[in-house]
Amino acid sequence: MVVTRSRVVSGMAALLAAGLVLFLWPREEPGVKDAVTRRIIAMTRSAEEKDVGGVMEGVSERFKTTDGWSRQDVHRILAAQVLRGQWVRIFTTDIQVHEVTPTQADFEARFIFGRSQADKLEDLARDSVLNAYSIEGVFEKEADGEWRVMKAKQRRLDPSELL
Repeated sequence: MVVTRSRVVSGMAALLAAGLVLFLWPREEPGVKDAVTRRIIAMTRSAEEKDVGGVMEGVSERFKTTDGWSRQDVHRILAAQVLRGQWVRIFTTDIQVHEVTPTQADFEARFIFGRSQADKLEDLARDSVLNAYSIEGVFEKEADGEWRVMKAKQRRLDPSELL
């Protein structure tokens, strides 16, 4: 078989077409539970990286807490806590997400803040000062297609509740 210029060009065009089809093939959108869980984890990582803006991307402009805090209040408190560098590690445990509708989900998660370089939750208690909170709330899928927290309430956890 003789390799000609036209065969090489045809082969490359076929490979390009196949790659384009794979790239443009519709991807299935994650379910509500997966989408909200991913958002919670992304917000936690942003907080750990001291990226307040990254955390606030997951908080709706319409956000309210049961204590009456607005999005701006949460932003100020979060900036003070995260940027002063007191908490180094943040672990999220016991994430529970319940789909209410295709655009709304209730959630509950525990967030454990530690002043430590520990990589695992088990190591955190050994050499760290801890604070832990249980946060319950509601995520909604907004008009731009992003999942954001709409409502939340927090409760400080006693160390005995972490075991």
